[in-house]
Amino acid sequence: MLAYVIRRFFQSIVVFLIVMMITFALPYFEPGGILAPAYIVLGTHANAATVHQWGVQNGIFHPFFVRFWDYLVQVCYHFNLGYSWKNGQTVWSLIALYVPRTIWLALLSFVLTLLIALPVGVIQASRRNSWFDYAMTNFFFILYGIPAFLLSLLMIDWFIFSTFHFQLPPSDGSALDIFTHPTQFIVPVVTLAILSLAFFSRFMRSAVLDVLVQDYIRTAKAKGCSQRRILFKHAFRNALGPIITIIGLSIPGLFGGALIIEEVFNYEGVGYETVNAAQYKDIPTVLGITLLITIFTLVGNLMADIGLGIVNPRIRVEGK
Repeated sequence: MLAYVIRRFFQSIVVFLIVMMITFALPYFEPGGILAPAYIVLGTHANAATVHQWGVQNGIFHPFFVRFWDYLVQVCYHFNLGYSWKNGQTVWSLIALYVPRTIWLALLSFVLTLLIALPVGVIQASRRNSWFDYAMTNFFFILYGIPAFLLSLLMIDWFIFSTFHFQLPPSDGSALDIFTHPTQFIVPVVTLAILSLAFFSRFMRSAVLDVLVQDYIRTAKAKGCSQRRILFKHAFRNALGPIITIIGLSIPGLFGGALIIEEVFNYEGVGYETVNAAQYKDIPTVLGITLLITIFTLVGNLMADIGLGIVNPRIRVEGK
């Protein structure tokens, strides 16, 4: 198991470097070339001389691999993501301000999704082709088919302006506001959770159905085990293998969904800041946020592999 974790760790480093290189190269392909951000940063002062001076100050005219190596050393050795071209702050200070707010929003919605979707998927599998199975499948597919921005607007109209009169989350609060004023975050958390309910419930249903036809399930039934014990001790645990893998792969989707939710609810998190940085062509900030999400994704995949080995002992045996 240790050798497997070490091998996956070095594979993650290679993936991280590839993502860093691809992201670093993207500004070269945008309209206006690598100097396009200079016209936004300089504003009315932009002309041929000032743009050239800005390019010299930021090392824009150096060869690509020289710039990439300098950036790689700056990030990996000095742990410095650079400075925002938009407001002159360090990228680390922006990340420390916005990322915790998105993490709490995405984490709470993800926990809510799992608490609802996994038991519902197990019950659907145990009552296959029943009215409950058909009703939950149709209900979740309707929610899954609604675009994120439209669902957000509908939730705002229903829960805030029409029926329940909830408050919107503060746009410039701290990361702890989600605990000090939880009622203000009910609508965005529920909205973000709804976007993933259908995916996880259907996946859990399929995984449990595959397990229920195995020989050890028939043996448990022959021994007189109750239906609840068969479902939640034997079937549920053995069906968790693919679910754990999907959970690790769902981390980028959490940030992607949070981006739309934050934009609609005017909630200043990493998604909100990413949109603003992209519009302003603030490349250091976009690079820093992209690398952070890449790290979360790789760590999530690594933890999923470790968790899969813990849940399924056969993987550890085969690994040996």
